[in-house]
Amino acid sequence: MTTTPSTKDCLYLKPPRKDGDVWKKSGCLIGTCRNGEVITTHIECPIPEPIVCANNFAPVKVYDHGGCCWHYECQCVCYGWGVTHYVTFDGTFYNFQGGCSYWLVKEVFPRYGFSVMITNNECAHSHFSTCPHSITVFYHQYTIYMSQINHHGIFTNIMVNGKTVYCAHQTALFQITTTGINTVLVIPGIKVKITFSGLSFNINLPFSLFGGNTQGQCGNCDNNRADDCTVPSTHIKSSCVAMAHEWHTNDSYCPPLVIPTPKPTPIHCDCSVCDIIKSKVFQQCHGVLDYHAFFTACQLHVCTADDPHVACLSIQQYAASCAEVGVCIDWRSATHGLCDYHCPSPKVYVACGPLVEHTCDSWFNLKFIYTSNDFTPMLLNQRMEGCYCPNGTTLLSSFSNECVPKGCELCRCDEDTLHVVCLPKPCPPPHPLFCEHHGQVLVTDIVDCCPRHRCGKSHITFIINGYEYQLVPGQCCGRCVQCSCFVTLANVTHTLQVDLTVFNIKL
Repeated sequence: MTTTPSTKDCLYLKPPRKDGDVWKKSGCLIGTCRNGEVITTHIECPIPEPIVCANNFAPVKVYDHGGCCWHYECQCVCYGWGVTHYVTFDGTFYNFQGGCSYWLVKEVFPRYGFSVMITNNECAHSHFSTCPHSITVFYHQYTIYMSQINHHGIFTNIMVNGKTVYCAHQTALFQITTTGINTVLVIPGIKVKITFSGLSFNINLPFSLFGGNTQGQCGNCDNNRADDCTVPSTHIKSSCVAMAHEWHTNDSYCPPLVIPTPKPTPIHCDCSVCDIIKSKVFQQCHGVLDYHAFFTACQLHVCTADDPHVACLSIQQYAASCAEVGVCIDWRSATHGLCDYHCPSPKVYVACGPLVEHTCDSWFNLKFIYTSNDFTPMLLNQRMEGCYCPNGTTLLSSFSNECVPKGCELCRCDEDTLHVVCLPKPCPPPHPLFCEHHGQVLVTDIVDCCPRHRCGKSHITFIINGYEYQLVPGQCCGRCVQCSCFVTLANVTHTLQVDLTVFNIKL
């Protein structure tokens, strides 16, 4: 007679488990009761399928809600620079120049109450007839307006629901920061990030939330370039130039679209400055972001404007797009002064700086730099070019442009004089300390600008009658070593210290 071996349950667990039971433990682990023992394994995940993104951005890993398994998704990235150059979410490059307000992004089916509008005005001191004046973001009940207008040396102007705010600014739904060159808006709830620098913009949306549901000058983010030139009537134009004009906002007057006649390219056009885009300067970024659209736009700018300085716009945009994917490039120095950026005094240009600059305001630093929250993952280790206080100084406050010396001083803005007043940092009296052991002396260190006592080894030198008492390592007692010269004059012995000076002694 054959007997079936008995199995054991995991009755010692709480709650008890029977043999063969499977349950989720902590994190991404699952437990299985097998003949009285608990076998722990990782949650089984499907093998991620590789994908190719139409916009030439590298696909990103997107984890499921449990954070255990992941799959690849394309990035929805739309950007424009120099007014005329646009690249849709799916990577279609086109040139458009219009002088009113346009929808860059709108939802096809409203889900998150999110849209982005750009306003172009006439240019001043520029090779272009129109330039971006502002970016306006609509999200829930908020209207977030960002422009870069020179106002008493401060170029960034940000308004939320019609009220001026200073960076960094944060609500429960979004955060705005500025480096002095780039203004960055992040919305963690829908994983949106928008960067604006006056003549350029970047809009980054997650495919998982917005895939197949965007329209406007940035096109539909569906990893298919064929429908990028869709107009509000849902028809697809053969050219995105004609499409772009039809996305003007209803409350802005837009003159009829006139496609300018392209200027003939000079026979001899020196656009060698654009070569920096495909040089080793940007080599670290070449593997994650295709540079051909930026290089083509750079050549077009230089040859039509007959001015090498306009190349800086395309190079800057490629650098900014590289920074968006985590590759910050110090590129301006490689242009040998052609693309130098001059920050308003007293700040200086930094190629790869933090999105939030450290200030003298400890409350501000705690909230925007040291506190980990929903905004942290979207800004972690992000570096961008900007204007910062020089080394050895600290920004007085987030709403000032004043840099104060670092050191053991506390600085404040005086209410009467409106000048910065710095005073020595107040220190509590140091705790009394008695160093009573043999060979110890009282030593005073400066810690955080304040004195602090401790007992240390004696390094005091005793010199008596021309002999110096020196400690001998490893021995309890030292020895006396002659360190001076002796001379007897008129029956009087003199001790002369060693010196480089020659003494003339007269008898």
